Amino acid sequence: MPAVQQQALRRLLLTLPSYSGAMLLMYGGAWLGLLPWERAHLVATFMATGLCGFWLLLRSGATLSWRDPMAVLPQVIFGVLTIALTYHLIEVSRSVTLLWLSVIAIYDMRRLPTRHIVWVIATATACQLLNFASIWVATPDPDVRINELMNLGCMALLLPTLVYVSASARATMKRRKQQNLALEQTLQALEFLSEHDTLTGLHNRRRMLDDLQQEARKALRFNRPFTLAILDIDHFKRVNDEHGHATGDAVLQAFASLVAAEFGGPIDTSARWGGEEFVVLMPESGAALASQRLLALRDCVHAFDWSAIRPGLRITFSAGLAEHREGPVARLIDQADQALYEAKRQGRDRVVPHIEPDPSLAGVRAAHARLATQKRMASPPIADTATALWQHALARDARPKARPPLRGTREPIGWVAWLLGPDRTIRKQLRLVLISSAMYLFWLGAVLFHAIPNQVFPTWLNALLVAHITLGAVVPPLLIRSGWSQRCKDPGLMAEQIIWSSAMLVAGYVFSPLAKGAILAVLCQVLVFSFGSVSVQRSRQLGVSVIGMLALAWVALATWGGLSPNELSTEGLRIAMACSVLLLLTLQSQHFSRMRELATLERKKLNEAIGQVRRLSTTDALTGLPNRQHLHEVLDHESERNTLHQRGLCLALVDLDHFKRINDTLGHQVGDEVLANFAQLARQSLREVDTVGRWGGEEFLIVMPAGSPVGPQRLLEEVVVMALSVQAPDLRVTFSAGLAMHVSGETWEATLERADQALYAAKRAGRNRCHEAALPT
Repeated sequence: MPAVQQQALRRLLLTLPSYSGAMLLMYGGAWLGLLPWERAHLVATFMATGLCGFWLLLRSGATLSWRDPMAVLPQVIFGVLTIALTYHLIEVSRSVTLLWLSVIAIYDMRRLPTRHIVWVIATATACQLLNFASIWVATPDPDVRINELMNLGCMALLLPTLVYVSASARATMKRRKQQNLALEQTLQALEFLSEHDTLTGLHNRRRMLDDLQQEARKALRFNRPFTLAILDIDHFKRVNDEHGHATGDAVLQAFASLVAAEFGGPIDTSARWGGEEFVVLMPESGAALASQRLLALRDCVHAFDWSAIRPGLRITFSAGLAEHREGPVARLIDQADQALYEAKRQGRDRVVPHIEPDPSLAGVRAAHARLATQKRMASPPIADTATALWQHALARDARPKARPPLRGTREPIGWVAWLLGPDRTIRKQLRLVLISSAMYLFWLGAVLFHAIPNQVFPTWLNALLVAHITLGAVVPPLLIRSGWSQRCKDPGLMAEQIIWSSAMLVAGYVFSPLAKGAILAVLCQVLVFSFGSVSVQRSRQLGVSVIGMLALAWVALATWGGLSPNELSTEGLRIAMACSVLLLLTLQSQHFSRMRELATLERKKLNEAIGQVRRLSTTDALTGLPNRQHLHEVLDHESERNTLHQRGLCLALVDLDHFKRINDTLGHQVGDEVLANFAQLARQSLREVDTVGRWGGEEFLIVMPAGSPVGPQRLLEEVVVMALSVQAPDLRVTFSAGLAMHVSGETWEATLERADQALYAAKRAGRNRCHEAALPT
């Protein structure tokens, strides 16, 4: 059975308790002699026939080809017709029959499109007008006519309220659906970013380490071989230096596509290890087979048309591989790294497998590493006499503030905007409150022009009702419009208004000889205002409170009303039917409130997921600094700001000296530690308003609003005395930096190009220094 058919049958079953409860109440009234049995049988037969017909229609699957496969609109029309028939045939139920219309509307209108809602409203209005006309003609009693007129007026107020609440619920359901879809897509993006490199699309280091651990466990259990290879693009830094980082990124993407094509099967795994280095995991492959596959990849790289990226460009790579035999994954990575270093030493563009070293030569590599760390790779840092020019914070933006218009020059605004106010949240809260005030004014007119002239209520009650209605119509809009209610837990004052209105209506029900049905209809309408406006717990409390008020009203009528037994039974049946409707409305109110809270919670989760995606897509995983994508946004913003306000902007391109040697001699773990510690030191040394990010590999970019060359020079003085690696405490790292001041009207790309040229000048001058580019002529 299709899912939509199951949902349609489930929805029909959910309506059975309501129809069954209505039948029981009708037959209970007939048993008490309050209505004829024949009419109760006729209405019950109409209900049962319609429900059985819908069951057979949905169960047969005939509606699956309809635009509305759940047949919601026909069922709603059937409910409206049932209410109209009951209203016409059963006189004692007229005071509560309209209440069931609110149940049907609330339950089904949120599932219907707007055009179907119009049809439902038109059908309900036409049926009520026909009933009103027939009763008006058949009954000359003025009290009955007044009752019918009041019922018609209440329905005129009830339908727009139901449409508004249903539309709000439908919008919440639509928003939840959109949020869930966006959340699913965001979580997929988050999962992809957490495991993949954003530039190449290959797995990142974190995912590769997990796969290595998993493969090592399988190898230990099943004694199956696997091989790890580390690939390094030869002279990649030269590509960046001579052709720019855009060409370097294109080379990385093309090389990654070649690697993925060769090692992209369901068994092999490839990943970008860092910078221009890639790692390939080959399960079920020994070193010999892995070597042949890497040589095939080398042939593909040789055959690739690199000149399409940049004329004259030629790319090769070196690879070191190691077959896992025993021991931890870190040892396997170190063995592949040693083989890669050997491939570089032999002349590059080759594949070298790891060979277990001779024990007599075990200290050669360690001695070479110690020699490399002790060697001074640059001259001492240069003292800068401009330290006094160090700026501690960015000057505030001196953008001129907008002044309020003079008296008489304010642009005219509409009366609606003036009434609701400028705040969007207050406007939303005021919409429902103004509808409530309109209802108050309707009842105020009924009291002033009907109850008082005809002496329907005692004088004291008339005065109390007028004061009560006036306060309810005026005070809540004023409190919300002034913003005072925003300090409350319920800034819309919805619960307070419902209790206030319910107390007035129940008091009117007890003392009014007429319009009891209209009063109960408005009581249901008041409870409808709580839909989606209060918490789940508060909606339950409000429903129980209103039902309790009606129960107390029946007790008051039974004790002090002086009613005959037949009249008391009629009132009991009427109140029981009203309480059953209020109970259903309370359950629906809890459902809507829960749906709204879920929508809010899902929105919060979506925002958090979007924030995580944003962080992953704009942050370098190793250093925690902004990546190049984020730096592009910062450069766009700061260069435009400098062009508009002339605040000054300095860019510094920083490159760690001889960093490749650190990776080759001490290993990538030491290199990663150096990069991470350098990033932390840079954050601490620079101003809070400065932005330092990882530009690529061992290159960093510092964006200094209203800055000067002092910041990088200060960082240079601090880094030379710091040990950036715990594993190699004797290692001292220096860097070279090229600085350029942004000129108004110049693109940041041009400024960065001047900083890049200044960096080359610092390298040629001996490294371990900052060089400032000349201003463009």
